[in-house]
Amino acid sequence: MTTKSPHLHREANLIQMLDPLSSDWNKAMPESANTVTRRLVSALDFSRLNALFESFLQVMNVPIALIDLQGKVLASSRWQRACMQFHRQASPTLGRCLESDKNLAVQLQQGKNYSIYRCGNGLTDCATPIMLEGEHIANLFIGQFFLNEPSTEHFIAQAKEAGFAQDDYMAALAEVAIVDESKLPAMLNMLGLLALQITELSLTNDRYQRSLQHTEQQVTQRTQELQMQNQILSQISEGVALKTILHNLVMQVEQLNPQMICSILLLDTDGETLRHGAAPSLPDAYNEALDGIKTGVGVGSCGTAAVTGETVIVDNIETHPYWQPYQALAALADVKACWSQPVKNAQGEVLGTFAIYHNEPTAPSPELLKQIVAYGNLAELAISRSLSAAQIRQLAFYDALTGLANRRLLEEHLLQAMSSSQRNQKYCGLMFIDLDNFKPVNDLFGHKVGDTLLIEVAKRLTTTVRSADTVARFGGDEFIVLLRDIDTDTKLSRLYMQQIALKIAQELSRPYPLSDNLMHQCACSIGLVLFQNDNDYDELLRQADSAMYQAKRQGSNQPCWYSAQTAE
Repeated sequence: MTTKSPHLHREANLIQMLDPLSSDWNKAMPESANTVTRRLVSALDFSRLNALFESFLQVMNVPIALIDLQGKVLASSRWQRACMQFHRQASPTLGRCLESDKNLAVQLQQGKNYSIYRCGNGLTDCATPIMLEGEHIANLFIGQFFLNEPSTEHFIAQAKEAGFAQDDYMAALAEVAIVDESKLPAMLNMLGLLALQITELSLTNDRYQRSLQHTEQQVTQRTQELQMQNQILSQISEGVALKTILHNLVMQVEQLNPQMICSILLLDTDGETLRHGAAPSLPDAYNEALDGIKTGVGVGSCGTAAVTGETVIVDNIETHPYWQPYQALAALADVKACWSQPVKNAQGEVLGTFAIYHNEPTAPSPELLKQIVAYGNLAELAISRSLSAAQIRQLAFYDALTGLANRRLLEEHLLQAMSSSQRNQKYCGLMFIDLDNFKPVNDLFGHKVGDTLLIEVAKRLTTTVRSADTVARFGGDEFIVLLRDIDTDTKLSRLYMQQIALKIAQELSRPYPLSDNLMHQCACSIGLVLFQNDNDYDELLRQADSAMYQAKRQGSNQPCWYSAQTAE
């Protein structure tokens, strides 16, 4: 049997001093340290026990109380008036009551199935332990009663000793029941079984309620997760920017799991470098330090997950070998654990990592690991959709060989330049460029060598203009350069455009290495058109093309300006 708390000897002495149904004495009692007892107190239907005990009192005229191991009354009937109004109010009789309480407690502590004690005041108490799931959780007390017909002379003498009003005292004693001692074990067993059954039912109901509450919490969280997934999927289908989607995903995951700090890193096109994706709850300095970090085993959780393609669980950053080179960085973000899930596409290629940080060392549960995989799958959808959209845009708007803008994108940029020119009254320039002696390269060395030369031409053109300008491949060996927002002054704009054209002619005239021992040199013809407030895309291209043919007729790599006379 479980040993009682040391408090029991002191607290049990007070059990019968007050009516527990009409006092607040229990509020001052200490909380039980026993886990099962705490569950009992939180789950027990005391009103049913009180009603049961009160009914027993009315039938048998014997009080009952259920008392925990700290001496706290959990449920009880009313107690005998002889004890409450007399014996426990006078010093001589109170001492004998306290001695009875103590002896009962000692007997239960010694492991007896039930104990019985006749106190010096002439009444009898008995008690039995209540066992639940193999643990001694409480005691059932019954008393006070007589085992035999009481001696009138003894109680009259006791009334004189204690100073009681004799008639009132004798009337209170007359209310006390006489119980056959042979029936006490059966009475205690019956009451104990009833109390235990009510206790077990209460605990079963408590378990059910807890299980129901847990299920409701799971359903609520799952509903929130599905709502989050639907929102993210809607954003993906609507073509929202990847950075925005990843930011929203991380924020919603953290909202559902307040103890988490989330991060998404993207694998660069080189397949070796991680780039910042989204981590709004981590310090900017931390994110900046990770942006551009190389992947590899031992490069924290994310660097390792990205290169191995496996989930990496680091439950204690301070002691894990993967994080030893990054302790200062972890301290900067105040993170103590990091779980990283590689984000893979349908082909198994790693696109990035989805990481969960914690401020304390901790490991994920199997259920939480499933959630992390689901979050990683959402990130994969967003990243893959973004990559697909980028690939589609690349195919739709860029030349497959050189990577320059194609005709479609050129038209879009030219229309934008026209609109901008009308607003700010700045001139824009259009150059039509044709390589003069490119055909022999294809004829003599093949189209693969010719393609290599065109790629080099594209690079040289791109380096001669501003990032805001557009270089496009118009077809074959023909290229277009669009110079945006040059100046509001006509002469200054023409001068700038002339200088860029000469620089392009010079760059494109430099020899091209076709092999280790073979060089080829190309001249070029450039037609120039300066425009402002124009709105006819086709006409501008026609003018530039006409000027280019005029330059070709002139020769000597000299750019030619469009004029109505030269077009005739």
